[in-house]
Order: sequence, then structure tokens, then C-alpha cells
Amino acid sequence: MARTNIYRYDEHEGAILEGWFDPSKAEQFGEATHWDGQNNVSVIADERYGHQALYRTPKGRWVLHKWSQWAGSEDTYEYISDDRAREWLLKCEHDDAVEKYFGELEEESGPGRPPIGSPINVRLGDDLQARVDAAALPGEKRAATIRRLLEKALESE
Repeated sequence: MARTNIYRYDEHEGAILEGWFDPSKAEQFGEATHWDGQNNVSVIADERYGHQALYRTPKGRWVLHKWSQWAGSEDTYEYISDDRAREWLLKCEHDDAVEKYFGELEEESGPGRPPIGSPINVRLGDDLQARVDAAALPGEKRAATIRRLLEKALESE
């Protein structure tokens, strides 16, 4: 087994071993690049000479590998969340992997959904929230259920 250790870095304790995986047994996704006039540059890395790759281990964990072309820099590996992995895959144009692991991509995406109105914050309490959830139609989001119930209540006034 070609084990690669994964560390979490703590400012007080330094590197803390979180786990390990075998890259040869994991699915690997490469970064997307763009031509800057002189070099192919990573679209996702934090620095000009930085690079990243993403792995999905056989047990379904996401591991982000970062490295740099700078002499003396060290490779790092870290576990990342499903949300971060999905965003990474989208930025690096791995749409097929996004659909495979996270479901079908929507036709269009942008900064939020079209506004319905001004947002308000209301605390419902556990009992009322349970009643709202019980009144939801199949597949209906909680906010839509609340709007529908308010409309219905106000119509009867």
C-alpha cells in the first residue's frame, strides 16, 4: 500500500495526523487551467505556481492535494466536505463527476434565486415548526410552506 498521510494543521500543536489513503486506489480529478500568455495557470490554486488535485477515496472521502512549483514547498493533503468538493469539481469543469456524486446539474445557476420579497426572521418554536413541516406538500421547501399557509390564513380574514 502506497499510503499518503493526511494532516490537519493546528497553530498550537502543529501537524496532527487525521488519517491516510492510497492514491492509487482513489479516483483522481485534475485541476482546470487557463493560458495566461506564458503558462498554463491553475484556475483554482491560491498562488500563481500552485496546483491542486482532488481525490475520492474508495470509502467516499474527499481529499484535496495541494502543491507548488516553488523549490522547497511541501505537498499537503486535507479532507474536505462534500460541499467544498462539489464546488471544486464545478470550478475545474468536472460536470460528469458532479452529476455522478451529487445529482443532476440544474440548467442555470446564478447568485441566488430571484427574490420573492424582503426577508424576515421569525422563530417558530419546536411545536409550531413541526406543525409547519407536517403541512408541507411533497417536495415543498419550508419557506414555501410558510408562504402558502400565510396566504391561506389571510384569505379567510
